[in-house]
Amino acid sequence: MPDVIMPKMGDAMDEGVIVQWLKNVGDTVGPEDTIAEIETDKSNVEIEAGVSGIIQQIHFKAGDTVPVGQPIAVIGAEAVAAPAVTAPTKTLPAPAAAHPTASNGTAPAPSVVLSAPVAAPPAPVASAPALAPVAPRQATVAAVAEFKPYNSFVGAFPYNLGGSASTIGAPFAPAVGNGIADDTSAERVKATPVARAMAQANKLNLGTLRGTGPDGAIGKKDVEAALSTGPSPTAVTSAPPAAQTDGIEVQEYNAMRRTIAKRLAESKSTIPHFYVTAELDMHAFLSLREQLNAGLGEGQAKVSVNDLLIKAVAVALVENPVINSSFADNKRYLKKSVNIGFAVSVADGLIVPVVRGCEGKSARQIAAETCPLIEKSRSGKLAPADYTGGTFTISNMGSLTADVESFSAIVNPGEGGILALASIRTVPAVVGDQIVPRKRMKVTLSADHRVADGAAGALFLQSLKRVIENPIQILA
Repeated sequence: MPDVIMPKMGDAMDEGVIVQWLKNVGDTVGPEDTIAEIETDKSNVEIEAGVSGIIQQIHFKAGDTVPVGQPIAVIGAEAVAAPAVTAPTKTLPAPAAAHPTASNGTAPAPSVVLSAPVAAPPAPVASAPALAPVAPRQATVAAVAEFKPYNSFVGAFPYNLGGSASTIGAPFAPAVGNGIADDTSAERVKATPVARAMAQANKLNLGTLRGTGPDGAIGKKDVEAALSTGPSPTAVTSAPPAAQTDGIEVQEYNAMRRTIAKRLAESKSTIPHFYVTAELDMHAFLSLREQLNAGLGEGQAKVSVNDLLIKAVAVALVENPVINSSFADNKRYLKKSVNIGFAVSVADGLIVPVVRGCEGKSARQIAAETCPLIEKSRSGKLAPADYTGGTFTISNMGSLTADVESFSAIVNPGEGGILALASIRTVPAVVGDQIVPRKRMKVTLSADHRVADGAAGALFLQSLKRVIENPIQILA
C-alpha cells in the first residue's frame, strides 16, 4: 500500500503542519482528489492522493508538525471499517497467536496514529503475516516540484526561503486570526487558505465563525460576512502562544519566521558580500511611466514604478551577465534567462514571486504578470513555479515610505546579487549651472564577491543609471 508523505516544497523546508484533513479513513479517493491541506513556510498547499484507492490510515491529526518525507497517510485497495486509534508503527508485527491481542494479554499502546481496524471475525482465525515496510512515495501536490530559492519582503531586505534573505522587514507582529478556536484547542479550524489569510490580515479569530462550506469549512464569504458586521469582540489581539516574563513578551515563530531566521544567518555567514551605491535621477523615468499609463485601454493593468524598475534592471543585467550568475562548487554559473524576484508583504511574513524571462518582456507584459502574482501572494495561492527559479532580486523599500535614504540587502543564496531600492526623494541637485529640486533615488547593489568584483558591480550600476535616466531604452 503506497504512503502519502509530507512533501518537500523547497530546499529550506524541513517540516510542514497538517492544517486539515479533507478526507477520512475509509474514504475512496482518486489520483486527483485532494485529501489534506498543509502549511509550509511559504503558503498553504493542498495534497492530492496521487493514486486510486481507499484511505487505510491517517498518521497525524490536524495541527501536528510533520518532518519532510514522513508518511502521513496510507492508501490501499482494501475496504476498511470505521476509523480507530492504533499504535504508531510503520510495520505490523507478526502475532504469535491467532487472537488479535498481544500474547502477554496487555492492551495496545496509546495512540497517535489514526487507522482503520479490521472488523472482528466471528471466530478466531490465523492472523495475516506482517507487512513489509513500503518505500515512501512522493505525494502528488498541485504544481509541486523541487525548487531553489524563494524570496521575501516588500520594501526591505528580501530573503529567500529556499534561497533568499532579508534583514529588515515588517515588525515581528503576532500571527493573528490563525484559525485556532482558542489557545487550548488541539485542532485547527477548517478554513480555505483565502479565508485564513483574510482572517489573519483583519485580526479575526476563525474559531468564532460558522463555516458554510463542505464539512463546515470557513470560506471567503464567511469571513467577509463577519467583517461586514464590524470587529469581532473576540478578535485575536496577541500571538498565541506567548509568555510574559518580567515585562518581556516571548512570541513563538511560525514556519515562515523560523525559516527567515535560518536563511538570514546562513546567507550572511556563507556569502561574502560587497556593496555599491549610486544615486539616480528619476525625472525622465517617472515621466515615461505617466505617458505609458495615459495611453492605457480599458481593462489594462497600470504600469507601476516597480514594473518599470524590473524592466530597467533586466536591461542592465543583460549588459552585465556576471551579476546574473551564481556560485557553486568553485564555479560560476551564468544564467541565460533574467528571472527577477520582487518582494511582497504578506500577513505572517514576506514572499518574493518571480517574473521569468524579463529580458524579452515589455514593461506592460511585466505589469500584467505582477498584479496577479501580488494577489496570489497575499491570498496564499502561489504555486511553487511562481516563486522559484529567480536569478536576481529587487527589494523596493521606497514603496513603503518616502523617508528611506538608502539601505543594503542580503544576497539570496543561489543568486549573484540583490538590489535595494530606497525612496524617491525630492533633493537639491545640480542641473547645468543651477541647483534645482529634483526627484532622486539611491540604489545599493549587494553582490556575491565570489562571482563578481567591485568593478563589475560598478559597471552594472552604471548601466542601470543610463537606462533609468534615458528610459526610452526600456521600450526598445
